[in-house]
Amino acid sequence: MTFLQGALITFAMVMMNFIIYYFFGLLVSVPAKLSKNPCYTLLAGFFLYYSLFSFFAVYLTYRWRPLSMLSALWGSAVIVIMLLSLAIFFKRTPVRLFRGVMYIRKSYKLLLACAVLLIIQLVIILYSYQFTLDAAYYVANVTTTVQTNSLNIYDPYTGDWQDHFEMRYFFATYNLQDAVMCSLFKIPALIQTKLIMASIVLILTNMLYYLIGKELFDKDKRGAIPIMVFFATLINFFFTTIYTSSTFLTTRTYEGKSILGNVILPAILLYYIKAIKEKKIRWGQLFLISFGSCTISNTSNMLIPATLLILFVPYIGAMIQKKQLKAAFKNTLGMLLCMLPGITLSLVYVAYVKGMFVFYTYPR
Repeated sequence: MTFLQGALITFAMVMMNFIIYYFFGLLVSVPAKLSKNPCYTLLAGFFLYYSLFSFFAVYLTYRWRPLSMLSALWGSAVIVIMLLSLAIFFKRTPVRLFRGVMYIRKSYKLLLACAVLLIIQLVIILYSYQFTLDAAYYVANVTTTVQTNSLNIYDPYTGDWQDHFEMRYFFATYNLQDAVMCSLFKIPALIQTKLIMASIVLILTNMLYYLIGKELFDKDKRGAIPIMVFFATLINFFFTTIYTSSTFLTTRTYEGKSILGNVILPAILLYYIKAIKEKKIRWGQLFLISFGSCTISNTSNMLIPATLLILFVPYIGAMIQKKQLKAAFKNTLGMLLCMLPGITLSLVYVAYVKGMFVFYTYPR
């Protein structure tokens, strides 16, 4: 495959993924009355997509079904959901598209500058050399899954049949979605992981910089947002000490931990900032992010509950101080509900490590 072919496939698949996220997001953003900004719709759609996919992937993995079955079922489900979304919001879609076109016309200089910055980031990231075991796993797992037409049964490092499913990856089905895309569209695993998903993660990351900047500098959007995006990018490329979100973004972009550090946690921060400004916490959106994060990276099971505690305990404490006890109780329940997926899967993993249960890769 030539460089041009790879670039064209990457561009087409990235565009297709964002169209899918948008139609999925309409099912969430319109009923929840989110911002009319399409970026919020894309963000909601991204997490809804992976949340729904996990139900298909976990069940079929547990039942030892092949990748081809998962691909057929999920491909059909995506088409049905997109048609359903289009049917429900048919009248709203042209209006939203018109608003998007008008926004592009109004902010074309900002968008052009961001596009140039994004292309520079992509070139640097896509040409980076990654040598970690995790980086190898994300490509090898997809390759092994596609070539064996199975779901997490073979060890991606050795090719040996595994006796049981490793719980670190059993519920984090992000890799299996990559395998499904490779199976459906006959895309090499390296292009799907290192090019397509890396591009998607980077675009979502920069989109969140823009949304956070817009919330923080509401009165000076034109001047502050470009500066916010520029300096966030600058920090990422120079603050590359080991195990930071910057390191994962610039060297391990397509891994689950990179999405956790650069998409999931900033998304929670974004809704925290909105909660302070609007004096209303959107727990439905935060639950979608929290649940979706568990399907992307096992590390989310610990970090997301901790993040929610750090951000929202002081927020709820201020309510108690103002004697708004009913609101404090309601928001405490919302916070605990958002923490529930991560805490539950953490306890499941502890039980697995302690030998309380095991899921075998064959009937017994």
